[in-house]
Amino acid sequence: MSEKYLRILTILGLLAVIAVQGLWLVNTYRIIEGQIAQSAARKFPQAVVDEAVLRIDSLRSLTDEHYELEAKANMKNDSLDAQAIVQFLAIFFNQYCDSVYHEPVSLPRLDSLFTASLAQEGYRVEVVCRKTDVAGRIIPSGGAEGGGILAPTIRTPKVFLNQERTEAVEAVIVNPYGVIFRQMAILLLATVVLILFIAYCIVYQIRIILRQSKIARIRQDFTYAMIHDMKTPIGTISMVGNALESGRLEALPDLKKQYFAILNEETEHLQNLSEKILTIAKLEQARLKLVMNRVPLRPMLEELAAKYRVKSQKPAEFIIDCPGDITLSTDKEFLQEAISNLIDNSLKYSGEQVTIRLSAREETGYVCLKVWDNGWGIPLKEQKRIFEKFQRGSMSRKGVGKVAGFGLGLNYVSRVVSAMGGTVSVNSIEGQYCEFIIKLPQK
Repeated sequence: MSEKYLRILTILGLLAVIAVQGLWLVNTYRIIEGQIAQSAARKFPQAVVDEAVLRIDSLRSLTDEHYELEAKANMKNDSLDAQAIVQFLAIFFNQYCDSVYHEPVSLPRLDSLFTASLAQEGYRVEVVCRKTDVAGRIIPSGGAEGGGILAPTIRTPKVFLNQERTEAVEAVIVNPYGVIFRQMAILLLATVVLILFIAYCIVYQIRIILRQSKIARIRQDFTYAMIHDMKTPIGTISMVGNALESGRLEALPDLKKQYFAILNEETEHLQNLSEKILTIAKLEQARLKLVMNRVPLRPMLEELAAKYRVKSQKPAEFIIDCPGDITLSTDKEFLQEAISNLIDNSLKYSGEQVTIRLSAREETGYVCLKVWDNGWGIPLKEQKRIFEKFQRGSMSRKGVGKVAGFGLGLNYVSRVVSAMGGTVSVNSIEGQYCEFIIKLPQK
């Protein structure tokens, strides 16, 4: 599956998760909103009765009869009969105050009582009480009736104030979002964390799929490249073997010797390639055993320079900058092969002439080896990944064909140096130079 379709599936999956979580949050919001509305519908008639009782208390001394009525008004039963009794008491007390004392309902005091009643159940909200007629039109009472409220509200059922049911009071809970979201705080936080976690898992899974797909392509390319690169020496060995077997070279000893040299060289080429792949496999499985000895560095660097001066098919200048007394506790064979890989890259990724500088310096507890060349360099965007297996730097350059190789050399260097307890890094500017820096502990 292409990267484009995987991204589309990822986006669709995230949208589906967000949609499901959104529906869940909306349903939860509606449930909490319904609970507030039910609590308000239950508490508001009681608040109307309490307000009427407070009015009577402020206008006359309480009688035994009044205590009895107040006790009935404070019943905590939520049945329909109890609600009817509360409505009856509200009408009774309000008509009593209007007819005897001509004192109408006090909306500010009703606001306070209803707000306190809701606060007892955990709902701290802004409340506006207002008088209405039977059609729901607001009756001005000289206070703040909340007629211009535009925010989301919860309205209580009307509580009538007279027997004719021409006047009533209702309460409006202004903008209940605050209390609802406070109650949903933990749920909202959990939802956000869950969405982020699912999004991370989906993205991580997509990255794994893309990486596996890329690895599959790289392995396929590696197989083709290996077969192509091995085909030439195998064909050469076969041709030379047939020529030697035929006996035609018996009369030409110099040519026969040259054929044997070619045979040995191609055989060594195949053997080195096999050893490199086997070494990387052992390093990945932590089964490589290093034989550590004290090794003088300058003679090893001079040996490598002499070898590649002869082997190089282009003019190559080698500069050795290493004090003669530097020694290192290391496996000479593997370190020499690692430096050989770096020199080989310098020869491959360079122009018609190349200058290679091999240097070494002692630092505190470490020996710093550097392989510098004035070749093509490595683009900055590729420098972070060139030590990965099957990864290669710039494989071609304008006017130059593809360079043979499998992308194993620098991975080999990285793994061998790491096994020795050291580090390897690169410092390069494309088109100017490339420098590999190896730091190995002296002990």
